[in-house]
Order: sequence, then C-alpha cells, then structure tokens
Amino acid sequence: MIDRPTRRAVLAGAACGLASHGIAAPGQPFGPAGRPSWSGDGLQAAAARTGLTFGTEVPGFRFARDPAYRQAVAREAGLLVCGTEMKMEVVLAEPGRTDFSQGDALVRFARGNGQRLRGHTLVWHEALPPWVPPLLARATPAQAEDFLRRWIETVAGRYRGQIASWDVVNEVLAQDGTRPDGLRESPWLAALGPGYVDLAFRILHQTDPMAAPCWNEDAVEQGVPWMEARRTRVLKRLEGMLARGVPIRRFGLQSHLTSTLPIDQGQLRRFLAEIGGMGLGIEITEFDIDDRAFPADIAVRDRMVADFARRYLDVAVAEPALLNVVSWDIYDPDTWLNDHPYRKRPDGLAQRALPLDAQFRRKPLWHTMKAVFSEAPDHAARRAKLRG
Repeated sequence: MIDRPTRRAVLAGAACGLASHGIAAPGQPFGPAGRPSWSGDGLQAAAARTGLTFGTEVPGFRFARDPAYRQAVAREAGLLVCGTEMKMEVVLAEPGRTDFSQGDALVRFARGNGQRLRGHTLVWHEALPPWVPPLLARATPAQAEDFLRRWIETVAGRYRGQIASWDVVNEVLAQDGTRPDGLRESPWLAALGPGYVDLAFRILHQTDPMAAPCWNEDAVEQGVPWMEARRTRVLKRLEGMLARGVPIRRFGLQSHLTSTLPIDQGQLRRFLAEIGGMGLGIEITEFDIDDRAFPADIAVRDRMVADFARRYLDVAVAEPALLNVVSWDIYDPDTWLNDHPYRKRPDGLAQRALPLDAQFRRKPLWHTMKAVFSEAPDHAARRAKLRG
C-alpha cells in the first residue's frame, strides 16, 4: 500500500520548497551590467527617440541554440521577456523544487547587453503544473493565499531589481462577461474568490517595489462590439482597483491582432486616453499580426500586414502613456500562430506575423514599425515620469 500525502503535507511541502530556495540579491548571480547592444539603425534606437522602448519575447529553445537569433535580439531590442521560462509550469514543475535556469540565462543576457526585462507572468489560469489545480481545489482560502504569496515572493524575489514590469495577472477577464465582476473562471478564482487579483498586486509590490505591476489582457484592441464591451469592463475594473488602493501601475494590451477584424482608430484612441488619464502606463506586450485574411503572395501579404500594423501603431504611439511596444517574438518561424487551431491560415502557409523573416531579414513590417517610431510625437518627458 502506498501512503498518500495529506493536503496539509502537500501544501506544506510546496511552500517549504519555495521558501527554502535562495533569493538572489540584485545583480547576482546575473553578472555586471553591460553597454546597450542595440544598433543605431534598429527598432530600439528609433523607439527611444520619443521615450518608447521596443522589446521582444524570447523563446528559450531558440535563445539557447541559435547564435544568429541572439544577435538579432541584441541588435533590435531594448527590452526582453521570457515566453514561458518564468511561468509556474517551468519554475515549479514539481512540488518543492524550483528551476530558474532558463529565466536566469535570459536575465544574464539582457543585463550584459544593457536591456530592460519584463516579467511574464505571475498569475494565469494556464501554464500551471499539473499538480497545482487539484492542490488549489483542495486548499482552504488561507492555504491558497499562502501558496500564492510564497510563489510570488519566490519568483519575483529572485529577480528583484532586474524586472522593469511584471505581468501580475494575465487574461483575467471572461470572454462572455456573465459574472457581475467580469472575471474568468479559474483555479485562482475558485480558491481565493475575486479578491485574488488585488491580492496578487499587493504581494508583488511588497516583494519588489521597483517593478511596475501590470495587468495584461487580451482581445481589447479591435473594432468589434464584443471587444468594445471588454474595453468597458477593463475601464470599470481599473477604476475600482485604483479606488481600492491596489498598487497597479500599468495596463498591458497583448495586441495579437487578427486580420479578420477591423481596427477602429477612434475607439482605440479613446480607450488608451482613458487609461492614460487614470495615471497608468500602457504597454503593448505581445504584438503580432495574424495574416490569415490576406493573400498567399508574399509581397502582397507582407505589405498588407505592414499597413494593418500601421493603422494600430500610429494610434498607440501617439498616446503619451504608452511606454513599450513588445512583439511576441521577432522571428517568423517561431510564431505561435502556426500552431493554434483557430489561427492557422486556411491555405496551410506559414504566417508572416513578425518583423524578421526566416533568414533574419528585415521585412516590410519591420520598416513600418521603424517609420512609426521615427515619426511618433515626442512624449519622452511624460514617459520618463510614468516609468518612475
């Protein structure tokens, strides 16, 4: 007969494993800060003129094995973010054991190249190790809170002083908005109730006061009624969080734009202005273009992708509260869109969603992004103040 651990023992083991992991002091073991690596003709250099930062998500598998990829990232970006390497499914794959090796590698690289870092993501309904949802389902609210606190203290504490902003919560809005609070059903909501969102922000702020806490959300960018309804729910929730004294400093628009939906520049402009008017910074956190509505011809498709991006970015960069534009990877072959069942092109061709092609050549999308950054109004002073 196998002795099964009790709920209390499992929770205690996970918590002790988190608590016993050494939290690194700022700068250690991540090496000395280097000089900025980006080139004078790249996207970061163009963005920096008006106080913006261009960044990219970096997938660990590509980063680890491809020197050409690392060179491209160093050349183009002033900010980097891990795709999965700081999420719970990687860091805490087994109870009581933490693995920061992949996250540490990117932190060392960014630090050595004078690049900022974003943290992604502390609380999400996905990217949980298989053992965590049942653990939360069995936990009392006090136990679940203790687990959440130790998780955030461990991962954010390890990178304290290294992360410019953290996605504290990710995709917390429900698609249908049927709950009065608008929240998505998730293991965190079930275990802790709707207060888990505010709680997560407070824990992050206590753990790393220098990191800007960000709410990262999807499907709030384009000109269709259901997204307009989501924008309304975002603004209402942001107002409530600020009224409750929640230490939120930024809102992140994922910006996985799809060519099958329009961009309403007026709606977008008003939405960004309302967030900026609350005193919050804004980040575009996961930018790419789903090109499945565009023709197969590469030259035509690339031009349409670039034109579509321009309609969005022209509005975004004009908002003084916008701080960062981060693409979800920089290199076409890695885009997640090719693997998503609802995002694949109907003709089976690979998506051309990102600034660099399979040979690391700068595409029309890259040139459009550079032009948008170069022509943007100068809001450097406001952006510096928002960065704090």
